[in-house]
Amino acid sequence: MHDTEYLKELKEELLDLEFVKKQNDLYQYHQSCDLSVVNKPLINSLKQFLVEECCAWLEMATNIKLNKKVSVTCSSYNYSDHLLCHDDKCEDRRIAFILYLSEHWSPDYGGSLELFNTDDSGQPKEVVKTIWPTFNRLVFFEVMCKSFHQVAEVGVIDRTRLSVNGWFHGPLPECTNIVPNINIGVPRFPPIQGDSSVSRHVNSMYFDPEVQEQIRSSFEQDSEILLPDFLDKDFYKEICDCLCSDYLSWELKGPPNHRKYETPCEKTLPLPLTKLVQLFKSEQFFKLLGDLTKLELTPSQNNGPGIMIPQCSYEVQRWQKGFYTLLSDDHVRNEYALDVIIHFNVHNVKQLQGGFVSYVAHDADEELLTVVPSYNALALAYRDKDTLCFVKYISNVFWESFHVLHFTYYETSTASNSEDKTETTP
Repeated sequence: MHDTEYLKELKEELLDLEFVKKQNDLYQYHQSCDLSVVNKPLINSLKQFLVEECCAWLEMATNIKLNKKVSVTCSSYNYSDHLLCHDDKCEDRRIAFILYLSEHWSPDYGGSLELFNTDDSGQPKEVVKTIWPTFNRLVFFEVMCKSFHQVAEVGVIDRTRLSVNGWFHGPLPECTNIVPNINIGVPRFPPIQGDSSVSRHVNSMYFDPEVQEQIRSSFEQDSEILLPDFLDKDFYKEICDCLCSDYLSWELKGPPNHRKYETPCEKTLPLPLTKLVQLFKSEQFFKLLGDLTKLELTPSQNNGPGIMIPQCSYEVQRWQKGFYTLLSDDHVRNEYALDVIIHFNVHNVKQLQGGFVSYVAHDADEELLTVVPSYNALALAYRDKDTLCFVKYISNVFWESFHVLHFTYYETSTASNSEDKTETTP
């Protein structure tokens, strides 16, 4: 568009609209209403331009059949706002577009459109192209199985990244490159027998029958609880130190449309960290969790056919700026489980934006529980078969890193009673 005065006046009309904050696992920004319901002169002329001129030109340039349906909204990205890796595939979207309206935008401000390449399985791999939100730039790309992209976090406080964006619609082609769901399938382990020195490394108050009764009562009511000063202080500090050791080799977990954080190579785990993992896998620790929650975490004396003994899975994780996990349909569902989470090397919590574990009901916006990184506190959260969780994107304002030991425990059960449990959420 050659008429910059028109664009500046269009921008003023757009800024007069009411914007609503949009925030979930995938994004954080402000959005206007659907512009199809807005009756303002310059916005109307833009909609007319998109339908009558852009649509025909795109059909000619791309050989993609379109109809006259164009979805249009206005998006406003401010400090720390972002949109993580996704492909835009939804219903009959065929071509995405963005018209940038922020004047004098510097690359230092962030907010760029970043395009991913894909691996052999069709999953996003890494950013291969960056498009800056330059004023009066109009960007198009085809929506398809591999159209993965994201909007980088805006890193400037006093500027707004404003754009008009949406999709041209049309009949869908047959998709021959179906991208499979990626479920990383963390292995499960039965309780380890033998002396694990649980009583030596766990705060002695959690073995007191009266304290256990208080915890059970609270847990039964809320299905979640935070246990402060859980590990012996010296042991906790030893774990904090070894997690920062140069001997640990960290590997990035992906793909980026599902997750981004680091886990260590098992062969590099220092002895104190191995001791902690063995402690959490021990039969004594299963029993302690059972005593604190009244869940069936002690192996049955009769492990006959159809009896499932309690099990656990775990990950050691490192978290820093730009890391996250996303909700997706490949999450393991139809299971009841106890999440047990403890954080290490948590400093400057007030500066930390994101990094918390958020539990949500499946197919609902309601947040059920938030687990915030805390010093030497064990978080217990019992989730039902329709409860999902994600770790919120960590803003670039956070310059440090922290570590997490995340265990999940599964009760003793039979094939029949595993489906008959009472619906319980954190």
